[in-house]
This record gives sequence, structure tokens and C-alpha cells, in this order.
Amino acid sequence: MHHPCRPSCLLLVCIATASALLAAVASAQVPTVLSDNHYTLSNQTRVLESAEQHVQAGELDAAEIAFRQAFESVRADQGLFHEAQLPVLDRLLATNLARRDWQQFNHYLDYHGALAQRMYQGQPVRHALALETAADWHQRAALILNDELRTWHLIRSRNLIWQAVSALEQTPDGQPRLAPLLYRIAILHYYLTTEASIRGLTSLEVRTDQAARVSGWSMSGNEATRRSYAVGQELLQRIHDMHASEPDNVSTLAQIDTLLGDWQLLFGREELARDYYRRAYQALRAEPGAAPVIEQLFATRVTLPAPYAARSATTPLPDGYAGGDGSGDSVAAVLASMNTTGRQLRPQLTDDFFTEDHQHEFDQVSR
Repeated sequence: MHHPCRPSCLLLVCIATASALLAAVASAQVPTVLSDNHYTLSNQTRVLESAEQHVQAGELDAAEIAFRQAFESVRADQGLFHEAQLPVLDRLLATNLARRDWQQFNHYLDYHGALAQRMYQGQPVRHALALETAADWHQRAALILNDELRTWHLIRSRNLIWQAVSALEQTPDGQPRLAPLLYRIAILHYYLTTEASIRGLTSLEVRTDQAARVSGWSMSGNEATRRSYAVGQELLQRIHDMHASEPDNVSTLAQIDTLLGDWQLLFGREELARDYYRRAYQALRAEPGAAPVIEQLFATRVTLPAPYAARSATTPLPDGYAGGDGSGDSVAAVLASMNTTGRQLRPQLTDDFFTEDHQHEFDQVSR
């Protein structure tokens, strides 16, 4: 006699069937396509090595694709807000800069800023270092571009360094890092005075972060130059005051006085430049063991603007920081090639440089 299957029997049959299917899947080999897409450290290393090979071969489009794959792999494996993204992000920025793909370059630079803001919230020193790195990328772009786009990148760089200064001012640990950043801001003000695209229009500088002109108030080129001179003078004097209370500071203050002299010379104020140089030189002459500093500052003609030399203010990087070195010196030095108005030189100084009966002229050598 045939008996109908009860619901409990059906349930047991379904469970048994499902168990058999799961066992079969577990014992089966995972398809190759899944292993290729699985985010592993070895896979990331392989993709990065491939990307670097494309870079060496000059295949920048292929390199950009490979770096992007590695970048997405790191994000999926480590998390959307992990520091491990930063080295790959730097390679993406460098590749897109070399490709002159400004849309992608600006996209990843914006992402860099948002990522740093998220990762380093409450860590002002690390956040400041990330802001400096972003400023460096804007300055590298400025070296390549012209006119409004160059001006925009210089302004963005200066604004990011100001943000880094604001972050460092929140903690005593950040105070020793302020001086080189203040000097970079001053130098960027100088370079902006040499940019034809900004003369007669400062609304671009103070009212927008976009690479476009906007309506608003403006100043003449001379007024903008006077403003930049005043800002730089104030920042350099602030650096001098920061070092004034340090022990054994004669050499450091002499270096800052020399930079103050350079600032006057860059803006055509030769008598003031001579006064600052005299103060620096005489202080060093009276300091035992300062001969190497005199040699460094005055023995040869130095192309202006000079890199920041008072390195005593630097401190070690935070442990585990994954970004750049935060100094920006190499980028600041290369920016000297952007001065299209001429190449200004700091003079060689000797004992007779300041004598009244010895005529000396400050040199300006055309490029």
C-alpha cells in the first residue's frame, strides 16, 4: 500500500540533498577565475612589479592601468582608509603627471587629501606631513604647466602648506617643523608675483580653489607685489623670532638674516639687503668655529631664492609614517627654474664688501 510522504519526510530529504551538494562543492577545485580576482599580497606585488616594468619601458598607459589595479587591490584587502594606499597612490600621481592626464592627476590628488583628512584626524603632525606631500605634487604640476593652471597649482600648494602650519600649531610636537613651512609659503608668494596670469587679478588667489577666473575685487600688479613682499617679510621675521630664544643660536640666526637679505634683494631693495647681509656676516665673524657657515652662505654666489638652510629646527618623522619626508626642499629648489624674470644671485661677501669706499653692485644674470 502506497503511503503519501509526510512534510517531515520532505524536510529530511531536502536537508540530505543540501548536505550532499555542499560536500561536493567543498571538495571541488575553486575555478581559476576566482583565484585571479582574489586580493592577496602576492598578487599586489606581482601587479606592482608589472606596473614598474611598464614605466621603465615608457609604456605609461599600461603602467597607469596596472597601478590602478594594484590600488584597488590594496583598498579591498587593507580597507578604504588604510595607509597602505599611500605608496601606490604616489605612483598613480607620478604616472598621471608624466602622462599629462590632469583630470586623473587632480582626481587622485583630491582623493589623497580626503584620505589624509580621514586617516590623520586628531594626529596633527601626520596630517601636516600629508598636506606637505600634496603641496609638493601641486608644485611639480606647476613646473610643467603655464599661465592660469600653473598659478592655480601654486596657490593650491601655498594653501595646503598654510593648512599644515595650522595643524602643527595645535600641538607642541609640531612647533619645530613650522619654520621651513613658513619659508616655503614666503617663496611661493614670491613666485606668484612673477606669474603674468595673476597680475591685476587677486580674486583668483583669495576667492577660489578652482582653475578659473571668477568675478570679484582685484588689485594692480604693483599692489599684489607689495602685498607679497609684506607677507614674506613678516613670515621670515617670525622664523627669526622663533629661533631667537634657542641656545647657541648665532649661526642659525645668521642664516635667517641671510634669507631676510635675500628677500630684500628679490624685491629690488638692495640697501636693506646689504644691512641684513652685514648683520649676518659680522655675527658669524665674531663666532668661534663659524667659518664653515660663512663658507656655505657667502663664499660662492647662490642662486635665489635659496633653499631653507637652518635644519636645526627639523625633528624625526613620526613612527610608521608612510608619506614623504615632509621637507619639500628638492621641490622648492627646482621651482627656481620657474622664475622667468631673471636669475638673481646672492653676492660673495668678503671683509671689504661693506666698506664705504669700495663700490659693489648686486648682480642679476639673465637666463
